[in-house]
Amino acid sequence: MKRVAIVVQRYAEEITGGAERHARLVAELLARDHEVEILTSCAVDYTRWALHYAPGPDRVGGVAVLRFENTLRNDLGRARVPLVHKLRFKLRRLLRWLPGPLVLRPRGDPEFDGLNFLRRQGPHCAGLFEHLKASHGRYDAVIFYTALYEPAALGVQVWGRRSILVPLLHDEKPVYQPVFHDSFRAAGTILFMTGAERRLASRLYGMDTSSFPIAGGGVETRTTDPQAAGQVLARFGLEPGYLIYVGRVDVAKGCKALIQAFLAHVQIHPASRLVLVGHAVMPIPPDPRIVQTGFVSEADRDALIAGAAALVIPSRYESLSFVLLEAMLLRTPVIANGLCEVLADHIRDSGAGIAYRGARQLQAALGTMSSLSASERQRIGDLGAAYVQSRYTWDRVKAVFDQAIAEVSALPAGPAPAAVLKPG
Repeated sequence: MKRVAIVVQRYAEEITGGAERHARLVAELLARDHEVEILTSCAVDYTRWALHYAPGPDRVGGVAVLRFENTLRNDLGRARVPLVHKLRFKLRRLLRWLPGPLVLRPRGDPEFDGLNFLRRQGPHCAGLFEHLKASHGRYDAVIFYTALYEPAALGVQVWGRRSILVPLLHDEKPVYQPVFHDSFRAAGTILFMTGAERRLASRLYGMDTSSFPIAGGGVETRTTDPQAAGQVLARFGLEPGYLIYVGRVDVAKGCKALIQAFLAHVQIHPASRLVLVGHAVMPIPPDPRIVQTGFVSEADRDALIAGAAALVIPSRYESLSFVLLEAMLLRTPVIANGLCEVLADHIRDSGAGIAYRGARQLQAALGTMSSLSASERQRIGDLGAAYVQSRYTWDRVKAVFDQAIAEVSALPAGPAPAAVLKPG
């Protein structure tokens, strides 16, 4: 049994998606054989990082949690990526033809390097860094989620080689800031979700990432009782065959583009419906063909996915996409944004859906999936289920994490040589 800490920006049972959900599931899995403690902020809402929980000890799902007080988002001014890094992000496809990494090296300037961005973006937990510096005798290994946020980006540098970085990296503007060169090189090992993410890290930071493991994520076998599922659909006034989106309803997740494509789609397919499952942080057009459910239970969510003609994932920034894998296990075809390399890989390798590029292809995909025959839908669904069952099990995930913990716990304690101990 090892003493393991997991650092993550938010931690609560009500956070049901993304990095935080993966961290919680891994924590509960590892707690079977290790002594696990979560180190996190007091926030639930990532848009402001308002203090929701009291600082200090807590427990979530039977796992020990230690919360540290955090500042509000943009506490020292707006979190902005410097222009030079924005330009490199915009020109990244051209820059790939030049030698060297896509991301510039650090210069020791907190603004240029991205330290100021990390502090302002939040959550900034000064007590968490002090705790890490004083805890080399307390933990055998520390796992850091997610590279984009300050607790992991700087915490991994403070803690040093006995660390496991789970970056959940996306090809987006903030990760083009030089500070991440130091974050990725400080870790004892890095666990990627997919091969696409591992390739992206190599392109961005000029590292040979080929030896780092792909942990992926585990997906539980999912089934739905037809009678119970029918009751769920009836509660929302739905008949099978609608299109569905599951997650935060947000412009940044591609939902505005999805809604626009759907409104064009219903001009040709007037009986079609779009179901949005999740909390909305953007205006939704008042159209009776768009059904908003808000937050629903896991069982209701599965029933709604199983009844859909297709799940649509319009986001360009995904590091794994649990909801895609869960939909495949439920034998629901998937439409995914092909500009996201991770999603494109899933679709290509599984044959369980359509990867689109741009509004016209999205509209065409909506039409294709809405018109599938029952036999073709079953064929695609079987391909998706087989893909997930062969690659994404919790037993495999746990074996990868256990091996990483064993390896880094044997390394010397102490911060990385160039650790950033005082965030900007």
